[in-house]
Parts: sequence; C-alpha cells; structure tokens
Amino acid sequence: MLAILLGLFPDRSGAAQDRDAARLQAFQKGMVLGIFSKTDPEYFSRSLEEMQRLGVNSVSLIVPKVQENVRSIGFRDDPWITPATESLRLAIREAHRRGMTVLLMPIVYVNELAEGEWRGTLQPGNWDGWFASYETMILEYARLAAAERVELFSVGSELCSTETMTRRWERLIRKVRAVFPGQITYSANWDHLEAVSFGSSLDVLGMNAYFEIGKESTETGAMATRWRQIQEGIRTWTRRNGGKRVLITEVGYPSRAGAAVDPWNYLGEGPPAPEEQRKCYEAFVQAWNGETMLAGVYFYLWWGEGGPQDRDYTPRGKPAQDVIESWYLHGERGR
Repeated sequence: MLAILLGLFPDRSGAAQDRDAARLQAFQKGMVLGIFSKTDPEYFSRSLEEMQRLGVNSVSLIVPKVQENVRSIGFRDDPWITPATESLRLAIREAHRRGMTVLLMPIVYVNELAEGEWRGTLQPGNWDGWFASYETMILEYARLAAAERVELFSVGSELCSTETMTRRWERLIRKVRAVFPGQITYSANWDHLEAVSFGSSLDVLGMNAYFEIGKESTETGAMATRWRQIQEGIRTWTRRNGGKRVLITEVGYPSRAGAAVDPWNYLGEGPPAPEEQRKCYEAFVQAWNGETMLAGVYFYLWWGEGGPQDRDYTPRGKPAQDVIESWYLHGERGR
C-alpha cells in the first residue's frame, strides 16, 4: 500500500525538469511545513490544502539530523523530530500534486548544548571527519530530492563556524550538483551573512531573517522602517555575491509578548500576543512587498492547532494568517 501511495515510477523526463525549472522562476510564496514524526497522508493533505488556500505556492520541508554535541562527529535520526524518508516522499508528492514547488532543507540539530553553544558554534576535533560524515548525509538527501524532482535543495543551514572553509563547501556543492539537477542554496544566519565564502557556488543566496525589529516600537510602521534599514545590509551582501537574489528560507514570530525583539528565541517567556505577531507580519510585508532582490520567502511554521491562546510560531488560526493570505493572494509580488 505504501508503494502505491508513494508512486512507483516518478516522472524524471527532460520535459518535467524544464517544467520544474520554470515554476521555480515565480516568486516563492512559501511556508515551512512541520513534519517531525508525522506519517499520516491525511495530515499532509489537510495541511497543504490549508496552506494553499492562503496562496502558498512553495513548501519548505526541514529535516533535523542529530549531532550529539558541538564536538562530536556523525549524525543520527531522532524519531520525534527527524521525518522518515517515506514521510518526506509523501509530503513532496502531495505538494507537487497541488502544483507547489518544494525546498528540502536538512539541518543539524545539536542534542547536548552548554551555554552559548548551538549549531553555529560547532568545533569537532577533526574537521575532515566531520565534513566526510556531513557529506554522506547531505548527498543522501540530495539523491532523494533528485528522485522526487524537488526544485530547490539547501546544502546547509546556520553552520557559522564552517562558513570560511571555502574549499570544503565548494567541493560539497560540486558533489551535490553531480546528483541533483535543481537549484542549490545555503541558509545563512541573519547575523552572519558576510562570513559565507562560497556564495558564488550557489544559485540563490539563502538566509533566515530573525532580526530584532521591535526594540524601539512595536507599531507596524516603525518596524517596517527598521526592516528597510536591515535591507540595506542585505543589499550590500547580494552585491558582493554578484547580485544574486535572496531567498528568505525562514522568518517568523512567536505569538507572545516581546516576539518583535527576540524572534529567534523559541524559549522566550511572555503571555500570548497574537496582535504583536500580526504587526510583525504586517511590517515584513510592508517592507518587502515588491522588493526586486527577493526571490521568495518561507514563513515559519505551519504546525499544531494554533489559535489565539497559542504562544508558538504558527500563524494558524491567528490574525497573522490573514496577513499572509492578503499578501500571497492579492498583494504585489517580488519581481
């Protein structure tokens, strides 16, 4: 039965690849879909239908692979957070059935963290060993992406301590290109853009965008002004990389008080604040609507029940959902 659900013979013809490439030229009105341990085809169908009603035309599937600590080498699956291969195939094929493009994004999840440590501070004792293990993992997902005609693949995310290792990354990207015919990106951390030394090897410059925008004021206009100031730094980054366009692979805000100040802080305290979340989304749209350097954006994260008392990132069932729908269905697109 699973083989029937997944499809035995995916179309890998040249005409199909041309069609996929053409679709990716459109502005990516994206959303990150939470998969984690989900395996129910109905979950993917329902979630993607909800997202499509908002105007979403591209879905990001994040795949956390667990590294034990910042010094260790090797990756493992965690059944609670790492989607099974079958689940990824189901989600990809359901998205494609609905005419959506797909971004597949493996990420490193560090299991044991001391204060100040995260995936951006990896320091294994042997970088050759770490990159060999990472390459094996990335190529596994690049082959899966190729088999499923995924349009866009990310070779990494927020690995700040590795980003000056140009030759290692260029070698990895060449190996990915040998097995994956689609477009390639890397998701840089919002405060570490200039360190990415291999931008010339990418098709599009990826980044997450958890900038502080509400320290001075949480009014929409003031936060939009703050975004326009941030954009100048991003514009400089693109110019230094040959004018390549930017793909915001992640941006989002928890619906709690203070989210505009520390949107990256998924452990932040504060009461539910769906209106603050809405204003953050509105400020983003005001600042980025029609911005020509933007190839697309993926809002984080479609997951869970949502609703006005939920403090998490999902816009589901909250005023922020209406902002996304208004922009994606009726607003001016980036060109």
